[in-house]
Amino acid sequence: MERNLLRLVAAIIILSITHPSWHAQADEVWNNDPERTRVRPELQWDWGHTYSSVAIDSQPLNRLLSSMFNSYRFTLPIVQLERAISYRGSSSRLRHVVGRMLNGDNVHVGVIGGSISWGHGATKRGEKDWFSHFSKWLIDAFPRSNITARNGCVPGVPSAYMILCLEQSLNHQDVELVFVEFNLNDGTSDMIVNAQVQSIERLIRRILVLPRRPAVVLLQTPSHGQAEYPVGHPKHAPGMEHKRFYETLEDAEGAVVQYYDVQMLSLRTALYRLAVFKQVEGFLWEQTFWDIHPGDQGHRIMADLAVYLIQQTAVGMLLRPFGPEDEEAFLEALPEPMYPHNKAPDAPMCIMYDAFKPMVIETGAWQYLDEGTPGKPKVGFIATTPGSRLVMRINTDRSETGQIPGSRVSVWVQHLKSYTHMGIAQFRCISGCQCEPHSEDAHIVRRVSQLYVFRMDVTQSAQCDIEVEVLSSTSSGEHKFKIAGVVIAEGSNRNYLSTLYLDGNGEFGMAEHNGNREQLVRTREGLTGDIRRLLRAVRGWYRR
Repeated sequence: MERNLLRLVAAIIILSITHPSWHAQADEVWNNDPERTRVRPELQWDWGHTYSSVAIDSQPLNRLLSSMFNSYRFTLPIVQLERAISYRGSSSRLRHVVGRMLNGDNVHVGVIGGSISWGHGATKRGEKDWFSHFSKWLIDAFPRSNITARNGCVPGVPSAYMILCLEQSLNHQDVELVFVEFNLNDGTSDMIVNAQVQSIERLIRRILVLPRRPAVVLLQTPSHGQAEYPVGHPKHAPGMEHKRFYETLEDAEGAVVQYYDVQMLSLRTALYRLAVFKQVEGFLWEQTFWDIHPGDQGHRIMADLAVYLIQQTAVGMLLRPFGPEDEEAFLEALPEPMYPHNKAPDAPMCIMYDAFKPMVIETGAWQYLDEGTPGKPKVGFIATTPGSRLVMRINTDRSETGQIPGSRVSVWVQHLKSYTHMGIAQFRCISGCQCEPHSEDAHIVRRVSQLYVFRMDVTQSAQCDIEVEVLSSTSSGEHKFKIAGVVIAEGSNRNYLSTLYLDGNGEFGMAEHNGNREQLVRTREGLTGDIRRLLRAVRGWYRR
């Protein structure tokens, strides 16, 4: 329904772009010009001859790692770089992947998060956002390694969504290093035990058990109001909240990263002394943040944190090579959750496109077709005649996740809606599970063709068979129906999509996951992904 679309768009604007009235308020004190957050080359520095007196097998360290040291200039002072590493731990997984890059192996790197790591605030996504700075450096720093860096971020979503659709944002079979950035979108809480930190734990667990045992690095950014001056300060934007240093989820999430021995970087800690205590030119809030998103200077500093972590890990690898103790830690099984019963399901939950194809066990007259364009596929199962039957088999068992036995699990069916050709299909559970039959009309008046979802609540079952039949009734005069996949909730009390679609249906508006916008991928050959629409949006954003 259109009001669900509007609700989703509003949520994305609020979470991933700015406070609705931020520009009007901030204009009074902060010049709304990209020049304000420009990168400042005069503040940058490099290692020079710092490591020339340290030798490994008579070879100076700065020569052994010359491609790594000589290809990047930092903006953040060295002391702040060290302070920004909130938790380093043993770094066994990180040491493993850095060792593979040093050896020239092929490595996949990814980032998942919200609008910040997606690139908001940077004047040119794909060039001036932090992950682009970092991935370009990574490719130059390890010239013998073929590195694939994928930006799988989705603006406006919290970690609870990425738990469901992780496989849509990562090369999950191959990824070996994953940066996670959800601190802004997850908000804050006064409770030590809260749903947001529990979501981060489940997300980390999902990543850690991927086939390549990837290293995980949380890159924390200031929460709403932290990169803001207090009330009464001459630069305070009227009406904007101000949060103190401790008003953030990242410290509670520090317990999670220590529990799983994954790394954490803090942009808050990196900048706070410079912006608040010392008020150093070039590091002030208005010079590093565009609004709640870092500007070009802030994105460059975020890249500083990631680059520094990898550099120091590489130095450590030369001083203490990866050994049996590291290998043992790398191969360790996950412990039980830090929060009791806080497990995500083992089975896939966001099953779309090609991954959905094996879930269909009977097709009849339905055909698996691609209606997209080169580089922008739009695949799914399609039927056009009444009586056509399809059966999909999904896993709704949540017995291992602490869910109440007998509770129902929401299944969100992804299907095409359009203003022409579309028909009506009935969905019903026929084996292994129970649910109320549901009829869905795929015809809409609005002249768009878009992926929608609707909700069915089904009983738990490892093999839940749902039949889909095209009906003879139609509101368009035709009978086409297309199914692209399903999103299966974590459980009855962990059902993130229900917070977006209060009526149980609506447009599936995550452009990076619905086929409307390609994710950016960088390799040694260059950058791929559709950024034309983004560039238009960025130009409009800065003109406001």
